[in-house]
Amino acid sequence: MQHTIRPPDPSHPRSPGRRRFLKLSALTAAAAAGSTLRAPGAPDLRHLLGGGSRGNTRPGRIVMYHDPSMQPLEPSPHIDKDRVAAVVQHGVRILTNVADTGAAFEALFPGLTSESRIAIKINLIGPTDTRWEMVRGIVSGLSLMLGGTYDVSRVTIYDNYNPYSHGYTNSEFTFNGHVPTLTGNPDCHSGYYVYGSHQLSRYLMNYDYVVNCPVVKCHNDSNNQLTFALKNHYGSCCPPSLCGNIPGMLTVNADANIKGKTALVLMDGLRGTYTGGPGDPPQIWNTFPEGTPNTLFFTTDPVTNEYWGRDLINAERVSHGYSPKPCPWIETASGAPYELGVSDPEQMAVIRYDPADVPDDPAEHVGLAFFAPNVPNPFRDSTRLRFRLPQPARARLAILDATGRQVRDLGEREWSAGYAELAWDGRDERGALLPAGVYVARLEVGARRYARRLLRVR
Repeated sequence: MQHTIRPPDPSHPRSPGRRRFLKLSALTAAAAAGSTLRAPGAPDLRHLLGGGSRGNTRPGRIVMYHDPSMQPLEPSPHIDKDRVAAVVQHGVRILTNVADTGAAFEALFPGLTSESRIAIKINLIGPTDTRWEMVRGIVSGLSLMLGGTYDVSRVTIYDNYNPYSHGYTNSEFTFNGHVPTLTGNPDCHSGYYVYGSHQLSRYLMNYDYVVNCPVVKCHNDSNNQLTFALKNHYGSCCPPSLCGNIPGMLTVNADANIKGKTALVLMDGLRGTYTGGPGDPPQIWNTFPEGTPNTLFFTTDPVTNEYWGRDLINAERVSHGYSPKPCPWIETASGAPYELGVSDPEQMAVIRYDPADVPDDPAEHVGLAFFAPNVPNPFRDSTRLRFRLPQPARARLAILDATGRQVRDLGEREWSAGYAELAWDGRDERGALLPAGVYVARLEVGARRYARRLLRVR
């Protein structure tokens, strides 16, 4: 399926009424706490940070921006770097609710000055990597901060793999005559042992802010299971041999130099994998008509990022007959002593954005219904379908399977204006439990139809 989509105006965001928005609850950040250096030894959680003025400034808030035009399939598959940059800038404006791009990026970096240094952690394990086009979009936005005077040479983009071997070039990252440092050396000679014998990168120790850029990837390790934002910091310490050590991974992420400085988590879902190891090449996806996710995830909350990354991959896994990945460390990360973010969807502000679903004429949007994401998703026994009507109307809800066949009619009736809710118990018309898999909830209001993807797990 192809869409003809008008590129977003790089200086103005869509108005709130023109994007898919569900605010489930208001959240506030915790106060900052300090940290101390320590020598190699057993795990010590005294250096955990409770929140921080610079870290996770918008807990639970996430923008999932799907746009197939970032990676058009014709005349040949390629990634449109300028379109990706426009999406990155637009996504940051939506996340921050700030209309000006430079000011929107600044809003993510409280206390920013012309001397501030920013570390960007990318993931270059294998061909399913953090695409340079996405990171270029971030740097283009950073260059607009402080009225367009921020010097991006104060930015370091790093991993423990060589970025130049993955398409990163100085010419593509030059803005206002300045270029960030691109390096495959995380510089782990800080003398700071973040966990056991693992030293933390100097970029995290000495810089003011961190941007975490993971990739949508599966993992064949029984403990790791998936590779997102929290796993990305394996490459921020040396040796990077924390695979399978979940307490170690969470302790590293809870360190003040990561937790207290993470200003943005932007996950690359332009491509992705749903089975195999983190070094596998991108795979063809069933749950997206274009065969690849073409989705960027914008948040300041690494746990909220992991929750929806798991949702994305598990829906795809189920569509292929694979078991979903439970990844219980996501929920563990939100609790004491780590408190890295929000894992409860009821406590999230979720914004799903797709230009194909947004009318070009704002006047056309007046009076339209809104079909909110179901909660919970994934679900086992039942899930709640929520929608909003601008005025009283007759509406009908039905459940379809992945082939488009209707398996349950939830009925048609008159509804009052405002939000409404209806539960589905995962059963078909005869009352039999349906198998785990991907389903679609379809809402019909007059001549218009709206849809939401549901994932039922066992």
